[in-house]
Formats: sequence, structure tokens, C-alpha cells
Amino acid sequence: MRVLLYDGAGGPEGYARWRMRPEWGPGGPASEVAVAELVATTPAAYTELWRFLLSVDLSRTVEFWAGSWDEPILHMVDEPRTLGGQQSDSLWVRITDVPAALSRRRYQIPVDLVIEVDDPLLPENAGRWRLRSDGPSGSGSCVPAEDRAEVDLACDVADLGAAYLGGVSFATLAAAGRVRQARPGALATASTAFGWPRSPSSIEVF
Repeated sequence: MRVLLYDGAGGPEGYARWRMRPEWGPGGPASEVAVAELVATTPAAYTELWRFLLSVDLSRTVEFWAGSWDEPILHMVDEPRTLGGQQSDSLWVRITDVPAALSRRRYQIPVDLVIEVDDPLLPENAGRWRLRSDGPSGSGSCVPAEDRAEVDLACDVADLGAAYLGGVSFATLAAAGRVRQARPGALATASTAFGWPRSPSSIEVF
């Protein structure tokens, strides 16, 4: 395993972990560059790391299994379809403490919703929770809703976990029949609030 580091003006801005799988075919060199991790905090670091990995001498293919569906590399090449991207399972979220998890998350827009959660395994998660946040730069809170509070959304804890990292929207889950909107407009608010500028991805599979 090799490590590639990109230094910017202020210090390290990205790195990649990769190895070469040597191969020689009838037509000459056919080695593969296997990228285990690529992390960058600036566009320049991301671009230069990929520029290096795609030009390793004697290599013909590059494999990168830990990317997200919105990897910038898809828009940096001439023919994105030839990259052959495939989807696989790598990250699953199981929320074990609903108020703690929702309180510590940041949200894209101000939100004030009552979410009814069903959790047969952990009864302390089940019930109606009032989620409030001032937006991406503000603090959030999630507390038990008042007994007479009207529900905005209803879902299973598994669907709450699916939407928690912003990779799947509540609107998509609702279209699949997994989330129920009880108040008009709540679905759009929740989908926007739980969204994030980048799709989640997992470097490690667990």
C-alpha cells in the first residue's frame, strides 16, 4: 500500500491510499491501480490526486470502490459512462437514541417538525418527537412532543436512519410507501432540511 499526499499553501489538503496490481498481457502492460481511499479538502487537491492516479506508469485501469454517487471525477472525464460505476452496500445507520441523534445533527434550513417514529426493538425511541433547528449554523433540539401535538411525518426508525446522513430523501422514501406525510408541506421541508451538499460515502465497510 502506498500513500500519496497533496500539500497546499497552508499544509496538507488531501491524500490517497493506493496500490499497484502488476499485470502484463499480450498487448503489453496491463497493471491496475487500486485506490483504497481518496480524501481531499480542496478542488485543487482532488484534481491533482486523480491526475496522478490516472497517469501511473504501466497501468491501464484504475479501481476505486469507496466513492460516492456524486464524485466530482464523474464530471472531470470526457466519457463518464466508461467509468463503469456500480452501487453496492457499505454503510447502514441504526439510530439507537433518536433525541440525541437528531439534536446533534446540522440541518440545511430552519426546521420545526413533529416526527412520529416506530421502533419495535427500542421502545424508548418510539413516539412523537419535536425537532427544531435554526439551520446549518444553528443549534438543534429534539424532545418528546406534547400529547396533543399534531404529527407532520411518520416513519419507521429504519427509514429515519436511511435519511439521517442525507443520502436518501424523505420524499423518495415517501414515494416508496415507507414514510407518511401527515401535514401538507412537511415532506418538502424534511427532505430539504435533512439534505446535504455532498452524498455520504463510507471509506470503511461496517
